[in-house]
Amino acid sequence: MLGVNAVTADGGRSYVEGRESMFRELPAASGEWAAFYGSGDSRQADAGSRSGIGFNHGRWFDFYAANLYRQDGKQAVDAWRTRSLDRLQSWGFNTLGDWSDGALGKAHRLAYTRSIDIAGVFGNVSSGYDYWGRMPDPFDPRFAVAADNAVAKVANEVGDDSWLLGYFADNELAWAGQGPQGRWGLAKGTLAGDASSNAKQAFIAVLKKKYGEPAKLAAAWGITLSSWEALNATGFVGPDPNEAHPAIADDYSAWLRQYADTYFRIVAEAIQRHDTHHLFLGGRFAVNTPEAVAACAQYCDVVSFNTYTDVPQHGFDVSALAKSGKPALITEFHFGSNDRGPFGSGVIAVYNEQQRGEAYARFINAAANDPNIVGAHWFQYTDQPVSGRLLDGENAHIGLVGITDIPFGGFVHTVREANRAVRAAK
Repeated sequence: MLGVNAVTADGGRSYVEGRESMFRELPAASGEWAAFYGSGDSRQADAGSRSGIGFNHGRWFDFYAANLYRQDGKQAVDAWRTRSLDRLQSWGFNTLGDWSDGALGKAHRLAYTRSIDIAGVFGNVSSGYDYWGRMPDPFDPRFAVAADNAVAKVANEVGDDSWLLGYFADNELAWAGQGPQGRWGLAKGTLAGDASSNAKQAFIAVLKKKYGEPAKLAAAWGITLSSWEALNATGFVGPDPNEAHPAIADDYSAWLRQYADTYFRIVAEAIQRHDTHHLFLGGRFAVNTPEAVAACAQYCDVVSFNTYTDVPQHGFDVSALAKSGKPALITEFHFGSNDRGPFGSGVIAVYNEQQRGEAYARFINAAANDPNIVGAHWFQYTDQPVSGRLLDGENAHIGLVGITDIPFGGFVHTVREANRAVRAAK
């Protein structure tokens, strides 16, 4: 699978309200340009990705869509769809990655994927990372209902389409925290929740069953614990694993596996109920733990990783995944530079446009030569707006095309040659 993420005509949205002076000759918000204005609010209190951004609400303008309109008028979207599919096929891609325009997949020229975003009112747990928000609580019965509804909605739309490869569940969930003890963040976060947390009560039940008496748990963990009720306290601070008390790591690891098993099992069962034709492509890991990856491998057909590294093998434990018998799909990678386009150079920066192409070829070759990897998806089709995208303010030069929809010729040439070489070898 050689794919591209976010092949969409509305990827140029950026907040303009309150900073109009930054822009020269913004179109009037009425008449023919009104369609490219909108308003919204990207603020979210528990998401680290949105913290510290001053311009995160109000009116926005879609610079990319406006440029398409300037080029092709009222037929801009249809012209863009045809042009984009022509380009991607010419450049050697065979797959539309996540967040791409649904009409492109329905054109039946490239295979495509779909994302199942499980949203609703259900509990959550902090792992201490929470970049996109807190973890869903799969022990809350409302989560299973939300997962079933989300799967049914997507499957009803595309479940009979043979061009669909399969489904992702959510994106970049916070399976781990940060720092040396980050692996255990979700376990400690579960214990720190309030007494109404379904996950917390499930974890306490596991500990009660294993130890029977609070004094035995206290001895095993090297802590003071007067009663089981003490675990119910909001903000309970679980101990960090240490060599003197190996039971802490053992118990945390078992809980992380149970947590991940519950999440992936619920989603997998929902997919099996509503669509027996397509693959479960995993959860697009950005951070992970061995327990989460093992659970994903048990319930999914493919384990997907968003891997911002020089080669894919530096982004996940290849040997551990190989033992599971399930393949890996790299669902995000890119290389950016700031010698042209927006100011940002992406997650993985190189010095210039030529090195972007060289890095792409190196990454794709490393993926294609690894029997454990079945594909890689570039993030993303278009450069981000120079004044920052709505979601989190990212403004990186990481596209195959610019915000004007003009391809970056030298980079695209190298991409095409690398893709063709890989496909010829296969």
